[in-house]
Amino acid sequence: MRSCRLLARAWLQYRYGVFEEEGQTGNPVHPPHYRAPDASWVPNTCANLPVPPNPSCDPGNLSCDFTLTQEENPGLSSSFMAFPELETVRELCDEGSHNREAPTKHNLICSGKSVWEVMRASPDFQNNRNMEDGLRESEVSFMYVRARPPRIVLLVEDTNVMNVQKRWDFMRKAVRKMVTYDIPDGYSVGLVVFDSVSGVRHPLTSLSDANREKVGSSLPRNPSQVGEHKRCVVCGLRSALGLLNGGWGGGHVVLVAGGSGSIPQEEATEAAHLLSSARVTLHVIVYPHTEKYPQPSGGLATLALQSGGGAFIVPDEGIGEDSKLGMYYNLLDSLYHTLGSVAGRGALPVKVHSAEHPGGRVEVSEGSFVVDPGLGADTVFTVFYYDVTHVGNLIHLVSPSGQVIDTANMQTEDANMNMITVRLVAAQVTPGRWRYKVDNRADSHQALFVQVTSRPRPRPSAPRVTVRAWTSHKLGVVNASDISRPLALYCEVRAGVGGIETATVTATITKLGYTINGTQYPPITTHLLDNGLTGPDMTKGDGVYSRHIPSLEVGQYSIVVRVEGEVDGSKFTRHVRVGLVDVEGIPPTHDTLPPSRVVDLRASLLPDTPNQVGFMWTAPGGDLDYGMADRYVVMMSGNQRDLKEGGGVVVEGWPTPMPAPTVQQHTLTWRRYDTVAYVALYAVDDEGNTGVLSNIVAVFVPSPPTTTASPPPSQPPATYANSSAVMEGSGGPTLAALDTRQLAVVFGCVGGFLIVVAVIVCYCTAAHRRHRKAAAAKKVQDNSPDAYSVTVTVASKDFTEGKEPLKEGMKKEYMSPVESWSASQLLSGHQDKRASVSGRSDNTSDHSASTKKSYSGSSGPLEYYGEGQYQYRHPAYPDHYPAPSDGYPTPTEGYPTPTEGYPNEGYNSVPMEARSYISSQPSDSFLSVSCDLLPSSSGPPAYPTYPTYDATLRSTKVPPPIPPKPKVLYTPEPYIYDTNSLDPHSSTPSVASEKRVRNVTMV
Repeated sequence: MRSCRLLARAWLQYRYGVFEEEGQTGNPVHPPHYRAPDASWVPNTCANLPVPPNPSCDPGNLSCDFTLTQEENPGLSSSFMAFPELETVRELCDEGSHNREAPTKHNLICSGKSVWEVMRASPDFQNNRNMEDGLRESEVSFMYVRARPPRIVLLVEDTNVMNVQKRWDFMRKAVRKMVTYDIPDGYSVGLVVFDSVSGVRHPLTSLSDANREKVGSSLPRNPSQVGEHKRCVVCGLRSALGLLNGGWGGGHVVLVAGGSGSIPQEEATEAAHLLSSARVTLHVIVYPHTEKYPQPSGGLATLALQSGGGAFIVPDEGIGEDSKLGMYYNLLDSLYHTLGSVAGRGALPVKVHSAEHPGGRVEVSEGSFVVDPGLGADTVFTVFYYDVTHVGNLIHLVSPSGQVIDTANMQTEDANMNMITVRLVAAQVTPGRWRYKVDNRADSHQALFVQVTSRPRPRPSAPRVTVRAWTSHKLGVVNASDISRPLALYCEVRAGVGGIETATVTATITKLGYTINGTQYPPITTHLLDNGLTGPDMTKGDGVYSRHIPSLEVGQYSIVVRVEGEVDGSKFTRHVRVGLVDVEGIPPTHDTLPPSRVVDLRASLLPDTPNQVGFMWTAPGGDLDYGMADRYVVMMSGNQRDLKEGGGVVVEGWPTPMPAPTVQQHTLTWRRYDTVAYVALYAVDDEGNTGVLSNIVAVFVPSPPTTTASPPPSQPPATYANSSAVMEGSGGPTLAALDTRQLAVVFGCVGGFLIVVAVIVCYCTAAHRRHRKAAAAKKVQDNSPDAYSVTVTVASKDFTEGKEPLKEGMKKEYMSPVESWSASQLLSGHQDKRASVSGRSDNTSDHSASTKKSYSGSSGPLEYYGEGQYQYRHPAYPDHYPAPSDGYPTPTEGYPTPTEGYPNEGYNSVPMEARSYISSQPSDSFLSVSCDLLPSSSGPPAYPTYPTYDATLRSTKVPPPIPPKPKVLYTPEPYIYDTNSLDPHSSTPSVASEKRVRNVTMV
């Protein structure tokens, strides 16, 4: 008796669209108990009497279920949707007894209406039929009947639309394959062709191995020459119905028509009447679909859907005088799915793999397919080709264990159907993923198609997987102007009788025809979900996957669904053709789709916290469950009616939406103690479209134990450093205190920052110390006897002939390697030097033989160029000075004589003078040389000598003593003198003098 009552409840759910009126154990959205407005725990149900909570467990725990017995509740009579197992419960809740605030699934989906309110809207209860007298026990009898084998008539159009390229050839091959290989034994099949008239090509015959080939070859070799516009669909339909009515009523007509699939309205009305009278189901395949810009027109597809059949379209794909192989394979696939809807999926082999391998790309095409444990009784690997030469000799199969099967002696070729088959017996087929290799020699505009089918084993080790798909619009017509009824796709995936929860279901929606650029429309791919978030999926985990497909343009669409999943650790794959969908009407010019509804909002007091309330929900999309919404509007009130009517207090500080279907969380510090409050939200997109109010959750926070006195209500609440907005008793948001996890994050960030700062300080200190040590070492090196002292020496002010004043001047003007002069100081020294030189009166030239003066000033004239034991040798300095022919003057060549003198620069006669010469642009490590000015008889002024002799430094030929930068060798520049500078009356300054002045001022 209990099973009968459960069956009755299931019938009410299926027939009238009502749902359970009881909570579910472990379900946070529909819990077993919930908080009543008075803060007490009550069972989540609908009953005519108060039902107490479960006393043996904590009602706040989701695992605490409640059970009722007949003895403890003798007066309980409703609701049958909550307690069908109790014999005294025979009624359904109505407006008077219904609990609209209980968080049941029925209240959520039916907007709080009672079960009777929903059922009275059904036609079963219109015009005072089936009054609300309650449910009465009655005897139920079942009669089992054996179905007769189906009867099928193939009705094929043979007008001149078929007489193009390979269309008719593909038609004859497809019909022959269907009759010869696919239709099971015992089915009755007849064949009729029509153009402007109809003719029976083969009468209705029960198929067997003896007559299959004859029936399948009944189509004429060539189509007629009658134009498509003269075809008579009703004529052919009358002939087909005449074959079916020869025995008994019922049957199926498979109509294959070319062109656009349209039909005049008068003819469509007559055809619908004929089908209805004969109780015959019509299935339509539009082959080939020749319209480049098809528009939804109803026509044959609508006629088929009205009769309970299906409709498929095979687009025209022709190149020159040929047709692509894809037309042939799509026609075969459409016939396969049509036969499946006629005979049932159990009568046909399961298609586990289907793939296209274009030609002209690779020499060997590879792929894989999965055979699940429930299959393998008769597995057939098939290769379809346009020409037999397009398939090479190589066809290898590799089992899941790695065994390579060379199929050279297993192949069966059938040129009448353009296919090569490899049949595997059950012993050869092991469950798992198989791989294959096929030698592909197809042309670049053709391809090879690989298909794998398999039948169920007699005693499978795993339950059989079945898949079916359908749309929300029974007639396949979608009104784009009505945004309240967008297209929805459904796919049921089952293993035995149970649903498969973890499958991946992908739908591919392709618009038929061509774009304005002459290319085909790209397919639209979307994933169907089994998440129970309504719109359109109602129940989570029931194996029914669904999704809305919004914003489709006007036109005709073909839909294919592919399923991948796993059962008992074994994978499986399936694919299903849904059929044809027409989208008509005028779509909106702007975004009018609202965000989807949030139906899984939950709230709970976080563990180990006195007032931290955590909220969790699945983010809706911006357009239904696609994309991302713009913001949330969160409302709070003391009663549910205010929220349902748009009232309540707005809760600020809620996070922004994330892309659907992301699970979001938010935490509030709740300070409204010992009072039940209700919270709900809805999403708003960037165009201002608002979603439906979510499910309403109750929040109750008991007063936490305190050790300090609470502030009086008149004082403003304390705020804390947190970004989460929380509700106060008045509804105003405040900032929540940091919890333990947040404090850990803050201290971790601060500690990490301090560690980074300490590392940087240590590094800078070490670098500074290394720099100081390097500078000190450099100073010691520069002051060593082997290094040149870098100075700039300006002549002494007393211009005496002795050496002591000169030494004093050097001491005063000496510049150490770590010191530097400013440009103004150096220029001032240069001007003083020029003034001292202008006072010369001995009329002697600087350019004399004294340029060979030794470092000590007491050696012979040639000691400067002498060879010694310690020569200054370095790869950057030449071993000898160039000859005059090389560009360098001799000590007396090209220099003014003592009588010629220098231009009017006012040089005075001084015995010795240290002149400064800069031969290149100064740098940060600029070093000048301390030297004595040589006598006028010693040679060029740019070769000064050191004031004291260093025994460790032997004299040799060296370039101007301007040492290089540290570790960088410096190549000296030659002196360049201008002969114009010798003219004392020249008004143009000499190049040499200009260079000398310019180099000094550039320092």
